[in-house]
Amino acid sequence: MRLFLYSSARKVLGYHSSLSTPATSAPEATTPAATEKATITKSEFEQIENGMSFEEVKKIVGGEGELLAEVRKAGEEGHTIVYMYEGEGTIGANANFSFRGGILQVKSQIGLQ
Repeated sequence: MRLFLYSSARKVLGYHSSLSTPATSAPEATTPAATEKATITKSEFEQIENGMSFEEVKKIVGGEGELLAEVRKAGEEGHTIVYMYEGEGTIGANANFSFRGGILQVKSQIGLQ
């Protein structure tokens, strides 16, 4: 199993810079543009339910968040992605969503208002 942690995830998760992403990591094109990341409110978070597709979640929130991790390649069995959205609310507010095969499996939030 391969796990790719993007630079922002390393920072959030406290990984040291000595860890590097393998040369086989997902191409840069699969990561969202740094200037166009959506933010999320508590109301939007509450509309999102396990079993929704990645596209349905993006539609509710208004775009992609920040790709934190990816396991396996798109199209492979067990392909899993984890996205984080910066939240509207208290300092550090955010929401995380884990998708397997493009379907939401787990959601969590802290500090959303």
